[in-house]
Order: sequence, then structure tokens, then C-alpha cells
Amino acid sequence: MPASSAPIGFFRAEEVSALPRPTPERPLRVLLSACLVGIPCGVDGTAYGEYPHVLLLSRLPNVQATRFCPEESVFGTPRSMPDIHGGNGFDVLDGKVRVLTDKGDDWTAGFVSAAYEMLRIAQAASIDLAVVQNMSAACGTQVISEGCRFDTPRRFQRGPGVSTALLLRNGFRVVNALDLRTLDLLLQHLDPSHVLDPTLVNYDERAWYQENFGRR
Repeated sequence: MPASSAPIGFFRAEEVSALPRPTPERPLRVLLSACLVGIPCGVDGTAYGEYPHVLLLSRLPNVQATRFCPEESVFGTPRSMPDIHGGNGFDVLDGKVRVLTDKGDDWTAGFVSAAYEMLRIAQAASIDLAVVQNMSAACGTQVISEGCRFDTPRRFQRGPGVSTALLLRNGFRVVNALDLRTLDLLLQHLDPSHVLDPTLVNYDERAWYQENFGRR
């Protein structure tokens, strides 16, 4: 479990209807992890696959999307694989634990700097919502690796990455890119012609999450 006792709160499906009804003149302002919309900024120089719901969201006329990758902004692409050791993003911000690469390099200072740059961008854009990558040491949401993800067996812990933790601490709404039920409802809120898929579930509703962490 994370060392931090800080609360972890994420934007939920039940909150979608409370969002303002955006228009092209006053769009919903969304901050996106850049890899989610196909920008090849992952550690291996890829975008980690496709995220259709996020792509649809970013292309709506009543959405103003800002894209940012905190890790790339400091460390470039490609780069070593970083993970948090001994806690989660809140603990990194509090100076309790470190971010180390798979080669043992200490990237803690760079991760904190990148988190504050992401916060600056969020504040400058007056975002309504952030949709962020899952599992990342920077943008991770409900679950991140505990220590190096290349260890065997790989260990997991509940909690956000460093940039996500700073957004949460500053009151921003945050959605996991794998919270598909929430994103589907958000798309319908923005585009009433969007047809909901009743089979979609959120990340914490998946069997793997509930077996390891219970319902959040």
C-alpha cells in the first residue's frame, strides 16, 4: 500500500452530468497525456497503442484539447523506464521517496519539475478535466508499479504518479484513460448523438483491480 495517507479522488461517471454543457464558443477544456492521442512520446518512442475514446474526445468541436507529456518535456524520447520506489506520487512530492530508472538513475527532481510544468499548463488553460495515461510514474492514476516494473514478479501499488498527484492536490478533475464507462458518458454529454456502449467498465471495475485492491 502507498506510504501516503493523502486522499485519492478521481472524476467519476456519476459526475459527468454536473459538467457545464460546452459549446464551440465555450468548449470543455481538457488536458491530455500526449501519448493518448497518438504522439509518440513513450519511453520506447511509441504512443503505447490506441485510445479511441480519447481521440474522439480530442476531436469534438466543443472540446479544447491541450496535449502534454511531462516525462518527455524533461527527459526526451526515447528514454529509460522510470518508476517510483517506496510510495506513490504524493510521497514523491513530499520528498519521502524517489523516482529511479531501470538503470538506477535518480530522476526525482526532473519528475517534480515536470509535474509543476503540467500544473502550470493546466492552470494557464483553465482546464475543466485532465485525461491521463494509466500506470505511468508521471501520469499514472489508480495504480502504478511499486519499484521497477521489470522486476520479477512485478509489484503494484494503489496511487497516482507524480504529475497526477499534483493536479489532484490542486483541485483538478482527473480521469484514467482506461475509465471507459466514464469516457463514454462524457462523449455522450458532449455529443448527444453518441451511442453508449453498455459493456464498458471503468478501471476499478475490472476483475484484476478488484482482486488486488478492492473497489476504490
